[in-house]
Amino acid sequence: MKTTLLKISLSLIIGIILIAGMFGCNQATPTVTSSPAATSKPAVTTTAASTTAVQTTAATTPAATPAPRTITDMYGTKLTIPGVVNRVVATGPVETQLLYILAPEKLTGLSSAWSGNPSYISSKYKDITIIGNSSSGTFNFEAAIVTKPDVVLEGKTKNLTIDREKFGAIPVVGVNPGDDLLTMYENEIKFVADLLGMPERGEELLTYYRQAMDYVNSTVSRIPDSEKVRVYYAQGNDGLQTDAEGSWHTNLLAFCGGLNAADVHVSNTSQAVQVSMEQIYSWNSADPIDMIIIGRTSQATTYQTIINSSAWQKLDCVKVGQVFVRPDNPTSWFDGPPGYGQILGMYWMVNKLYPNQTKDLDIKAKVKEFYSRFLHYDLTDEEVVKLLANPG
Repeated sequence: MKTTLLKISLSLIIGIILIAGMFGCNQATPTVTSSPAATSKPAVTTTAASTTAVQTTAATTPAATPAPRTITDMYGTKLTIPGVVNRVVATGPVETQLLYILAPEKLTGLSSAWSGNPSYISSKYKDITIIGNSSSGTFNFEAAIVTKPDVVLEGKTKNLTIDREKFGAIPVVGVNPGDDLLTMYENEIKFVADLLGMPERGEELLTYYRQAMDYVNSTVSRIPDSEKVRVYYAQGNDGLQTDAEGSWHTNLLAFCGGLNAADVHVSNTSQAVQVSMEQIYSWNSADPIDMIIIGRTSQATTYQTIINSSAWQKLDCVKVGQVFVRPDNPTSWFDGPPGYGQILGMYWMVNKLYPNQTKDLDIKAKVKEFYSRFLHYDLTDEEVVKLLANPG
């Protein structure tokens, strides 16, 4: 009997122990699910919910519009303009070129079609609307307004009043690099870059510009006046138009140490002057003309006229091939009109005038650099050669 009771008791104890063990195993399950791996699921769910909440808030709350700015333009007029300028046009070619260099994505209108066939322009910018320019009397106010510019740039003070009447609520900002375009670009570059909210981009262009000016100044300073090159600047299909010394059209020539062979005196130095072959012969007799540079014309036609004409062949510079066409794709490096392409044109001009003094200059590398950094186009080696060559 005692033995039986003992066995029963032992059986009960073992059963209780087994049952307790089973409950112990059941209680261990939450411990496993609360491990780092298990708790990561609620964390992801919470983050997703928070992200959804943020996205919902962002979708229902419009972004704050930058407050309008009050500025003083380069003629001293106070104007209110948008806090951010995203769309802009200019009434003239000089400022249009600057806008293209600084921010082509903001430029909504061109003063004229790009030069060249084909033009060395990125496909992204080939279809910008042509709105004309005030200098030639072709500016189309209606076409400009349709492009919805935030601001308009005007480079001539005489045009500001009528521009502001025509554009109404669209602010017209007066800009001007100064009378001597070439050596006064710095002020306009800084002003327009700040206007666009792109001071770093402006400083990048200014650095290239200053380096070019320093190179030219250093080169020309070592050349005696007696050794400076005399140049006839030929324009018009027959080459019998030119510009007087002191004209803004010949600033680049003078800056790079060239002497203007044309002895003409005019009241308006911005206008081309009609001359005759007899006058050119006279200037050449007094002091031989060393070089002819062609611009502001149908260049290939003028080049062929000069090198094939018996009248022009009387000049020694023509006989020895010192006749050059200024590069003009997608915009001029010298004149026609003068503009920001002249920053690269400084290197080209001083190299043409003084090749022996500029043997250290890799003009092809300079051309590629300028086009890539500022004209938004990567030239091939063949395109560089074509740019630097006279028309065939």
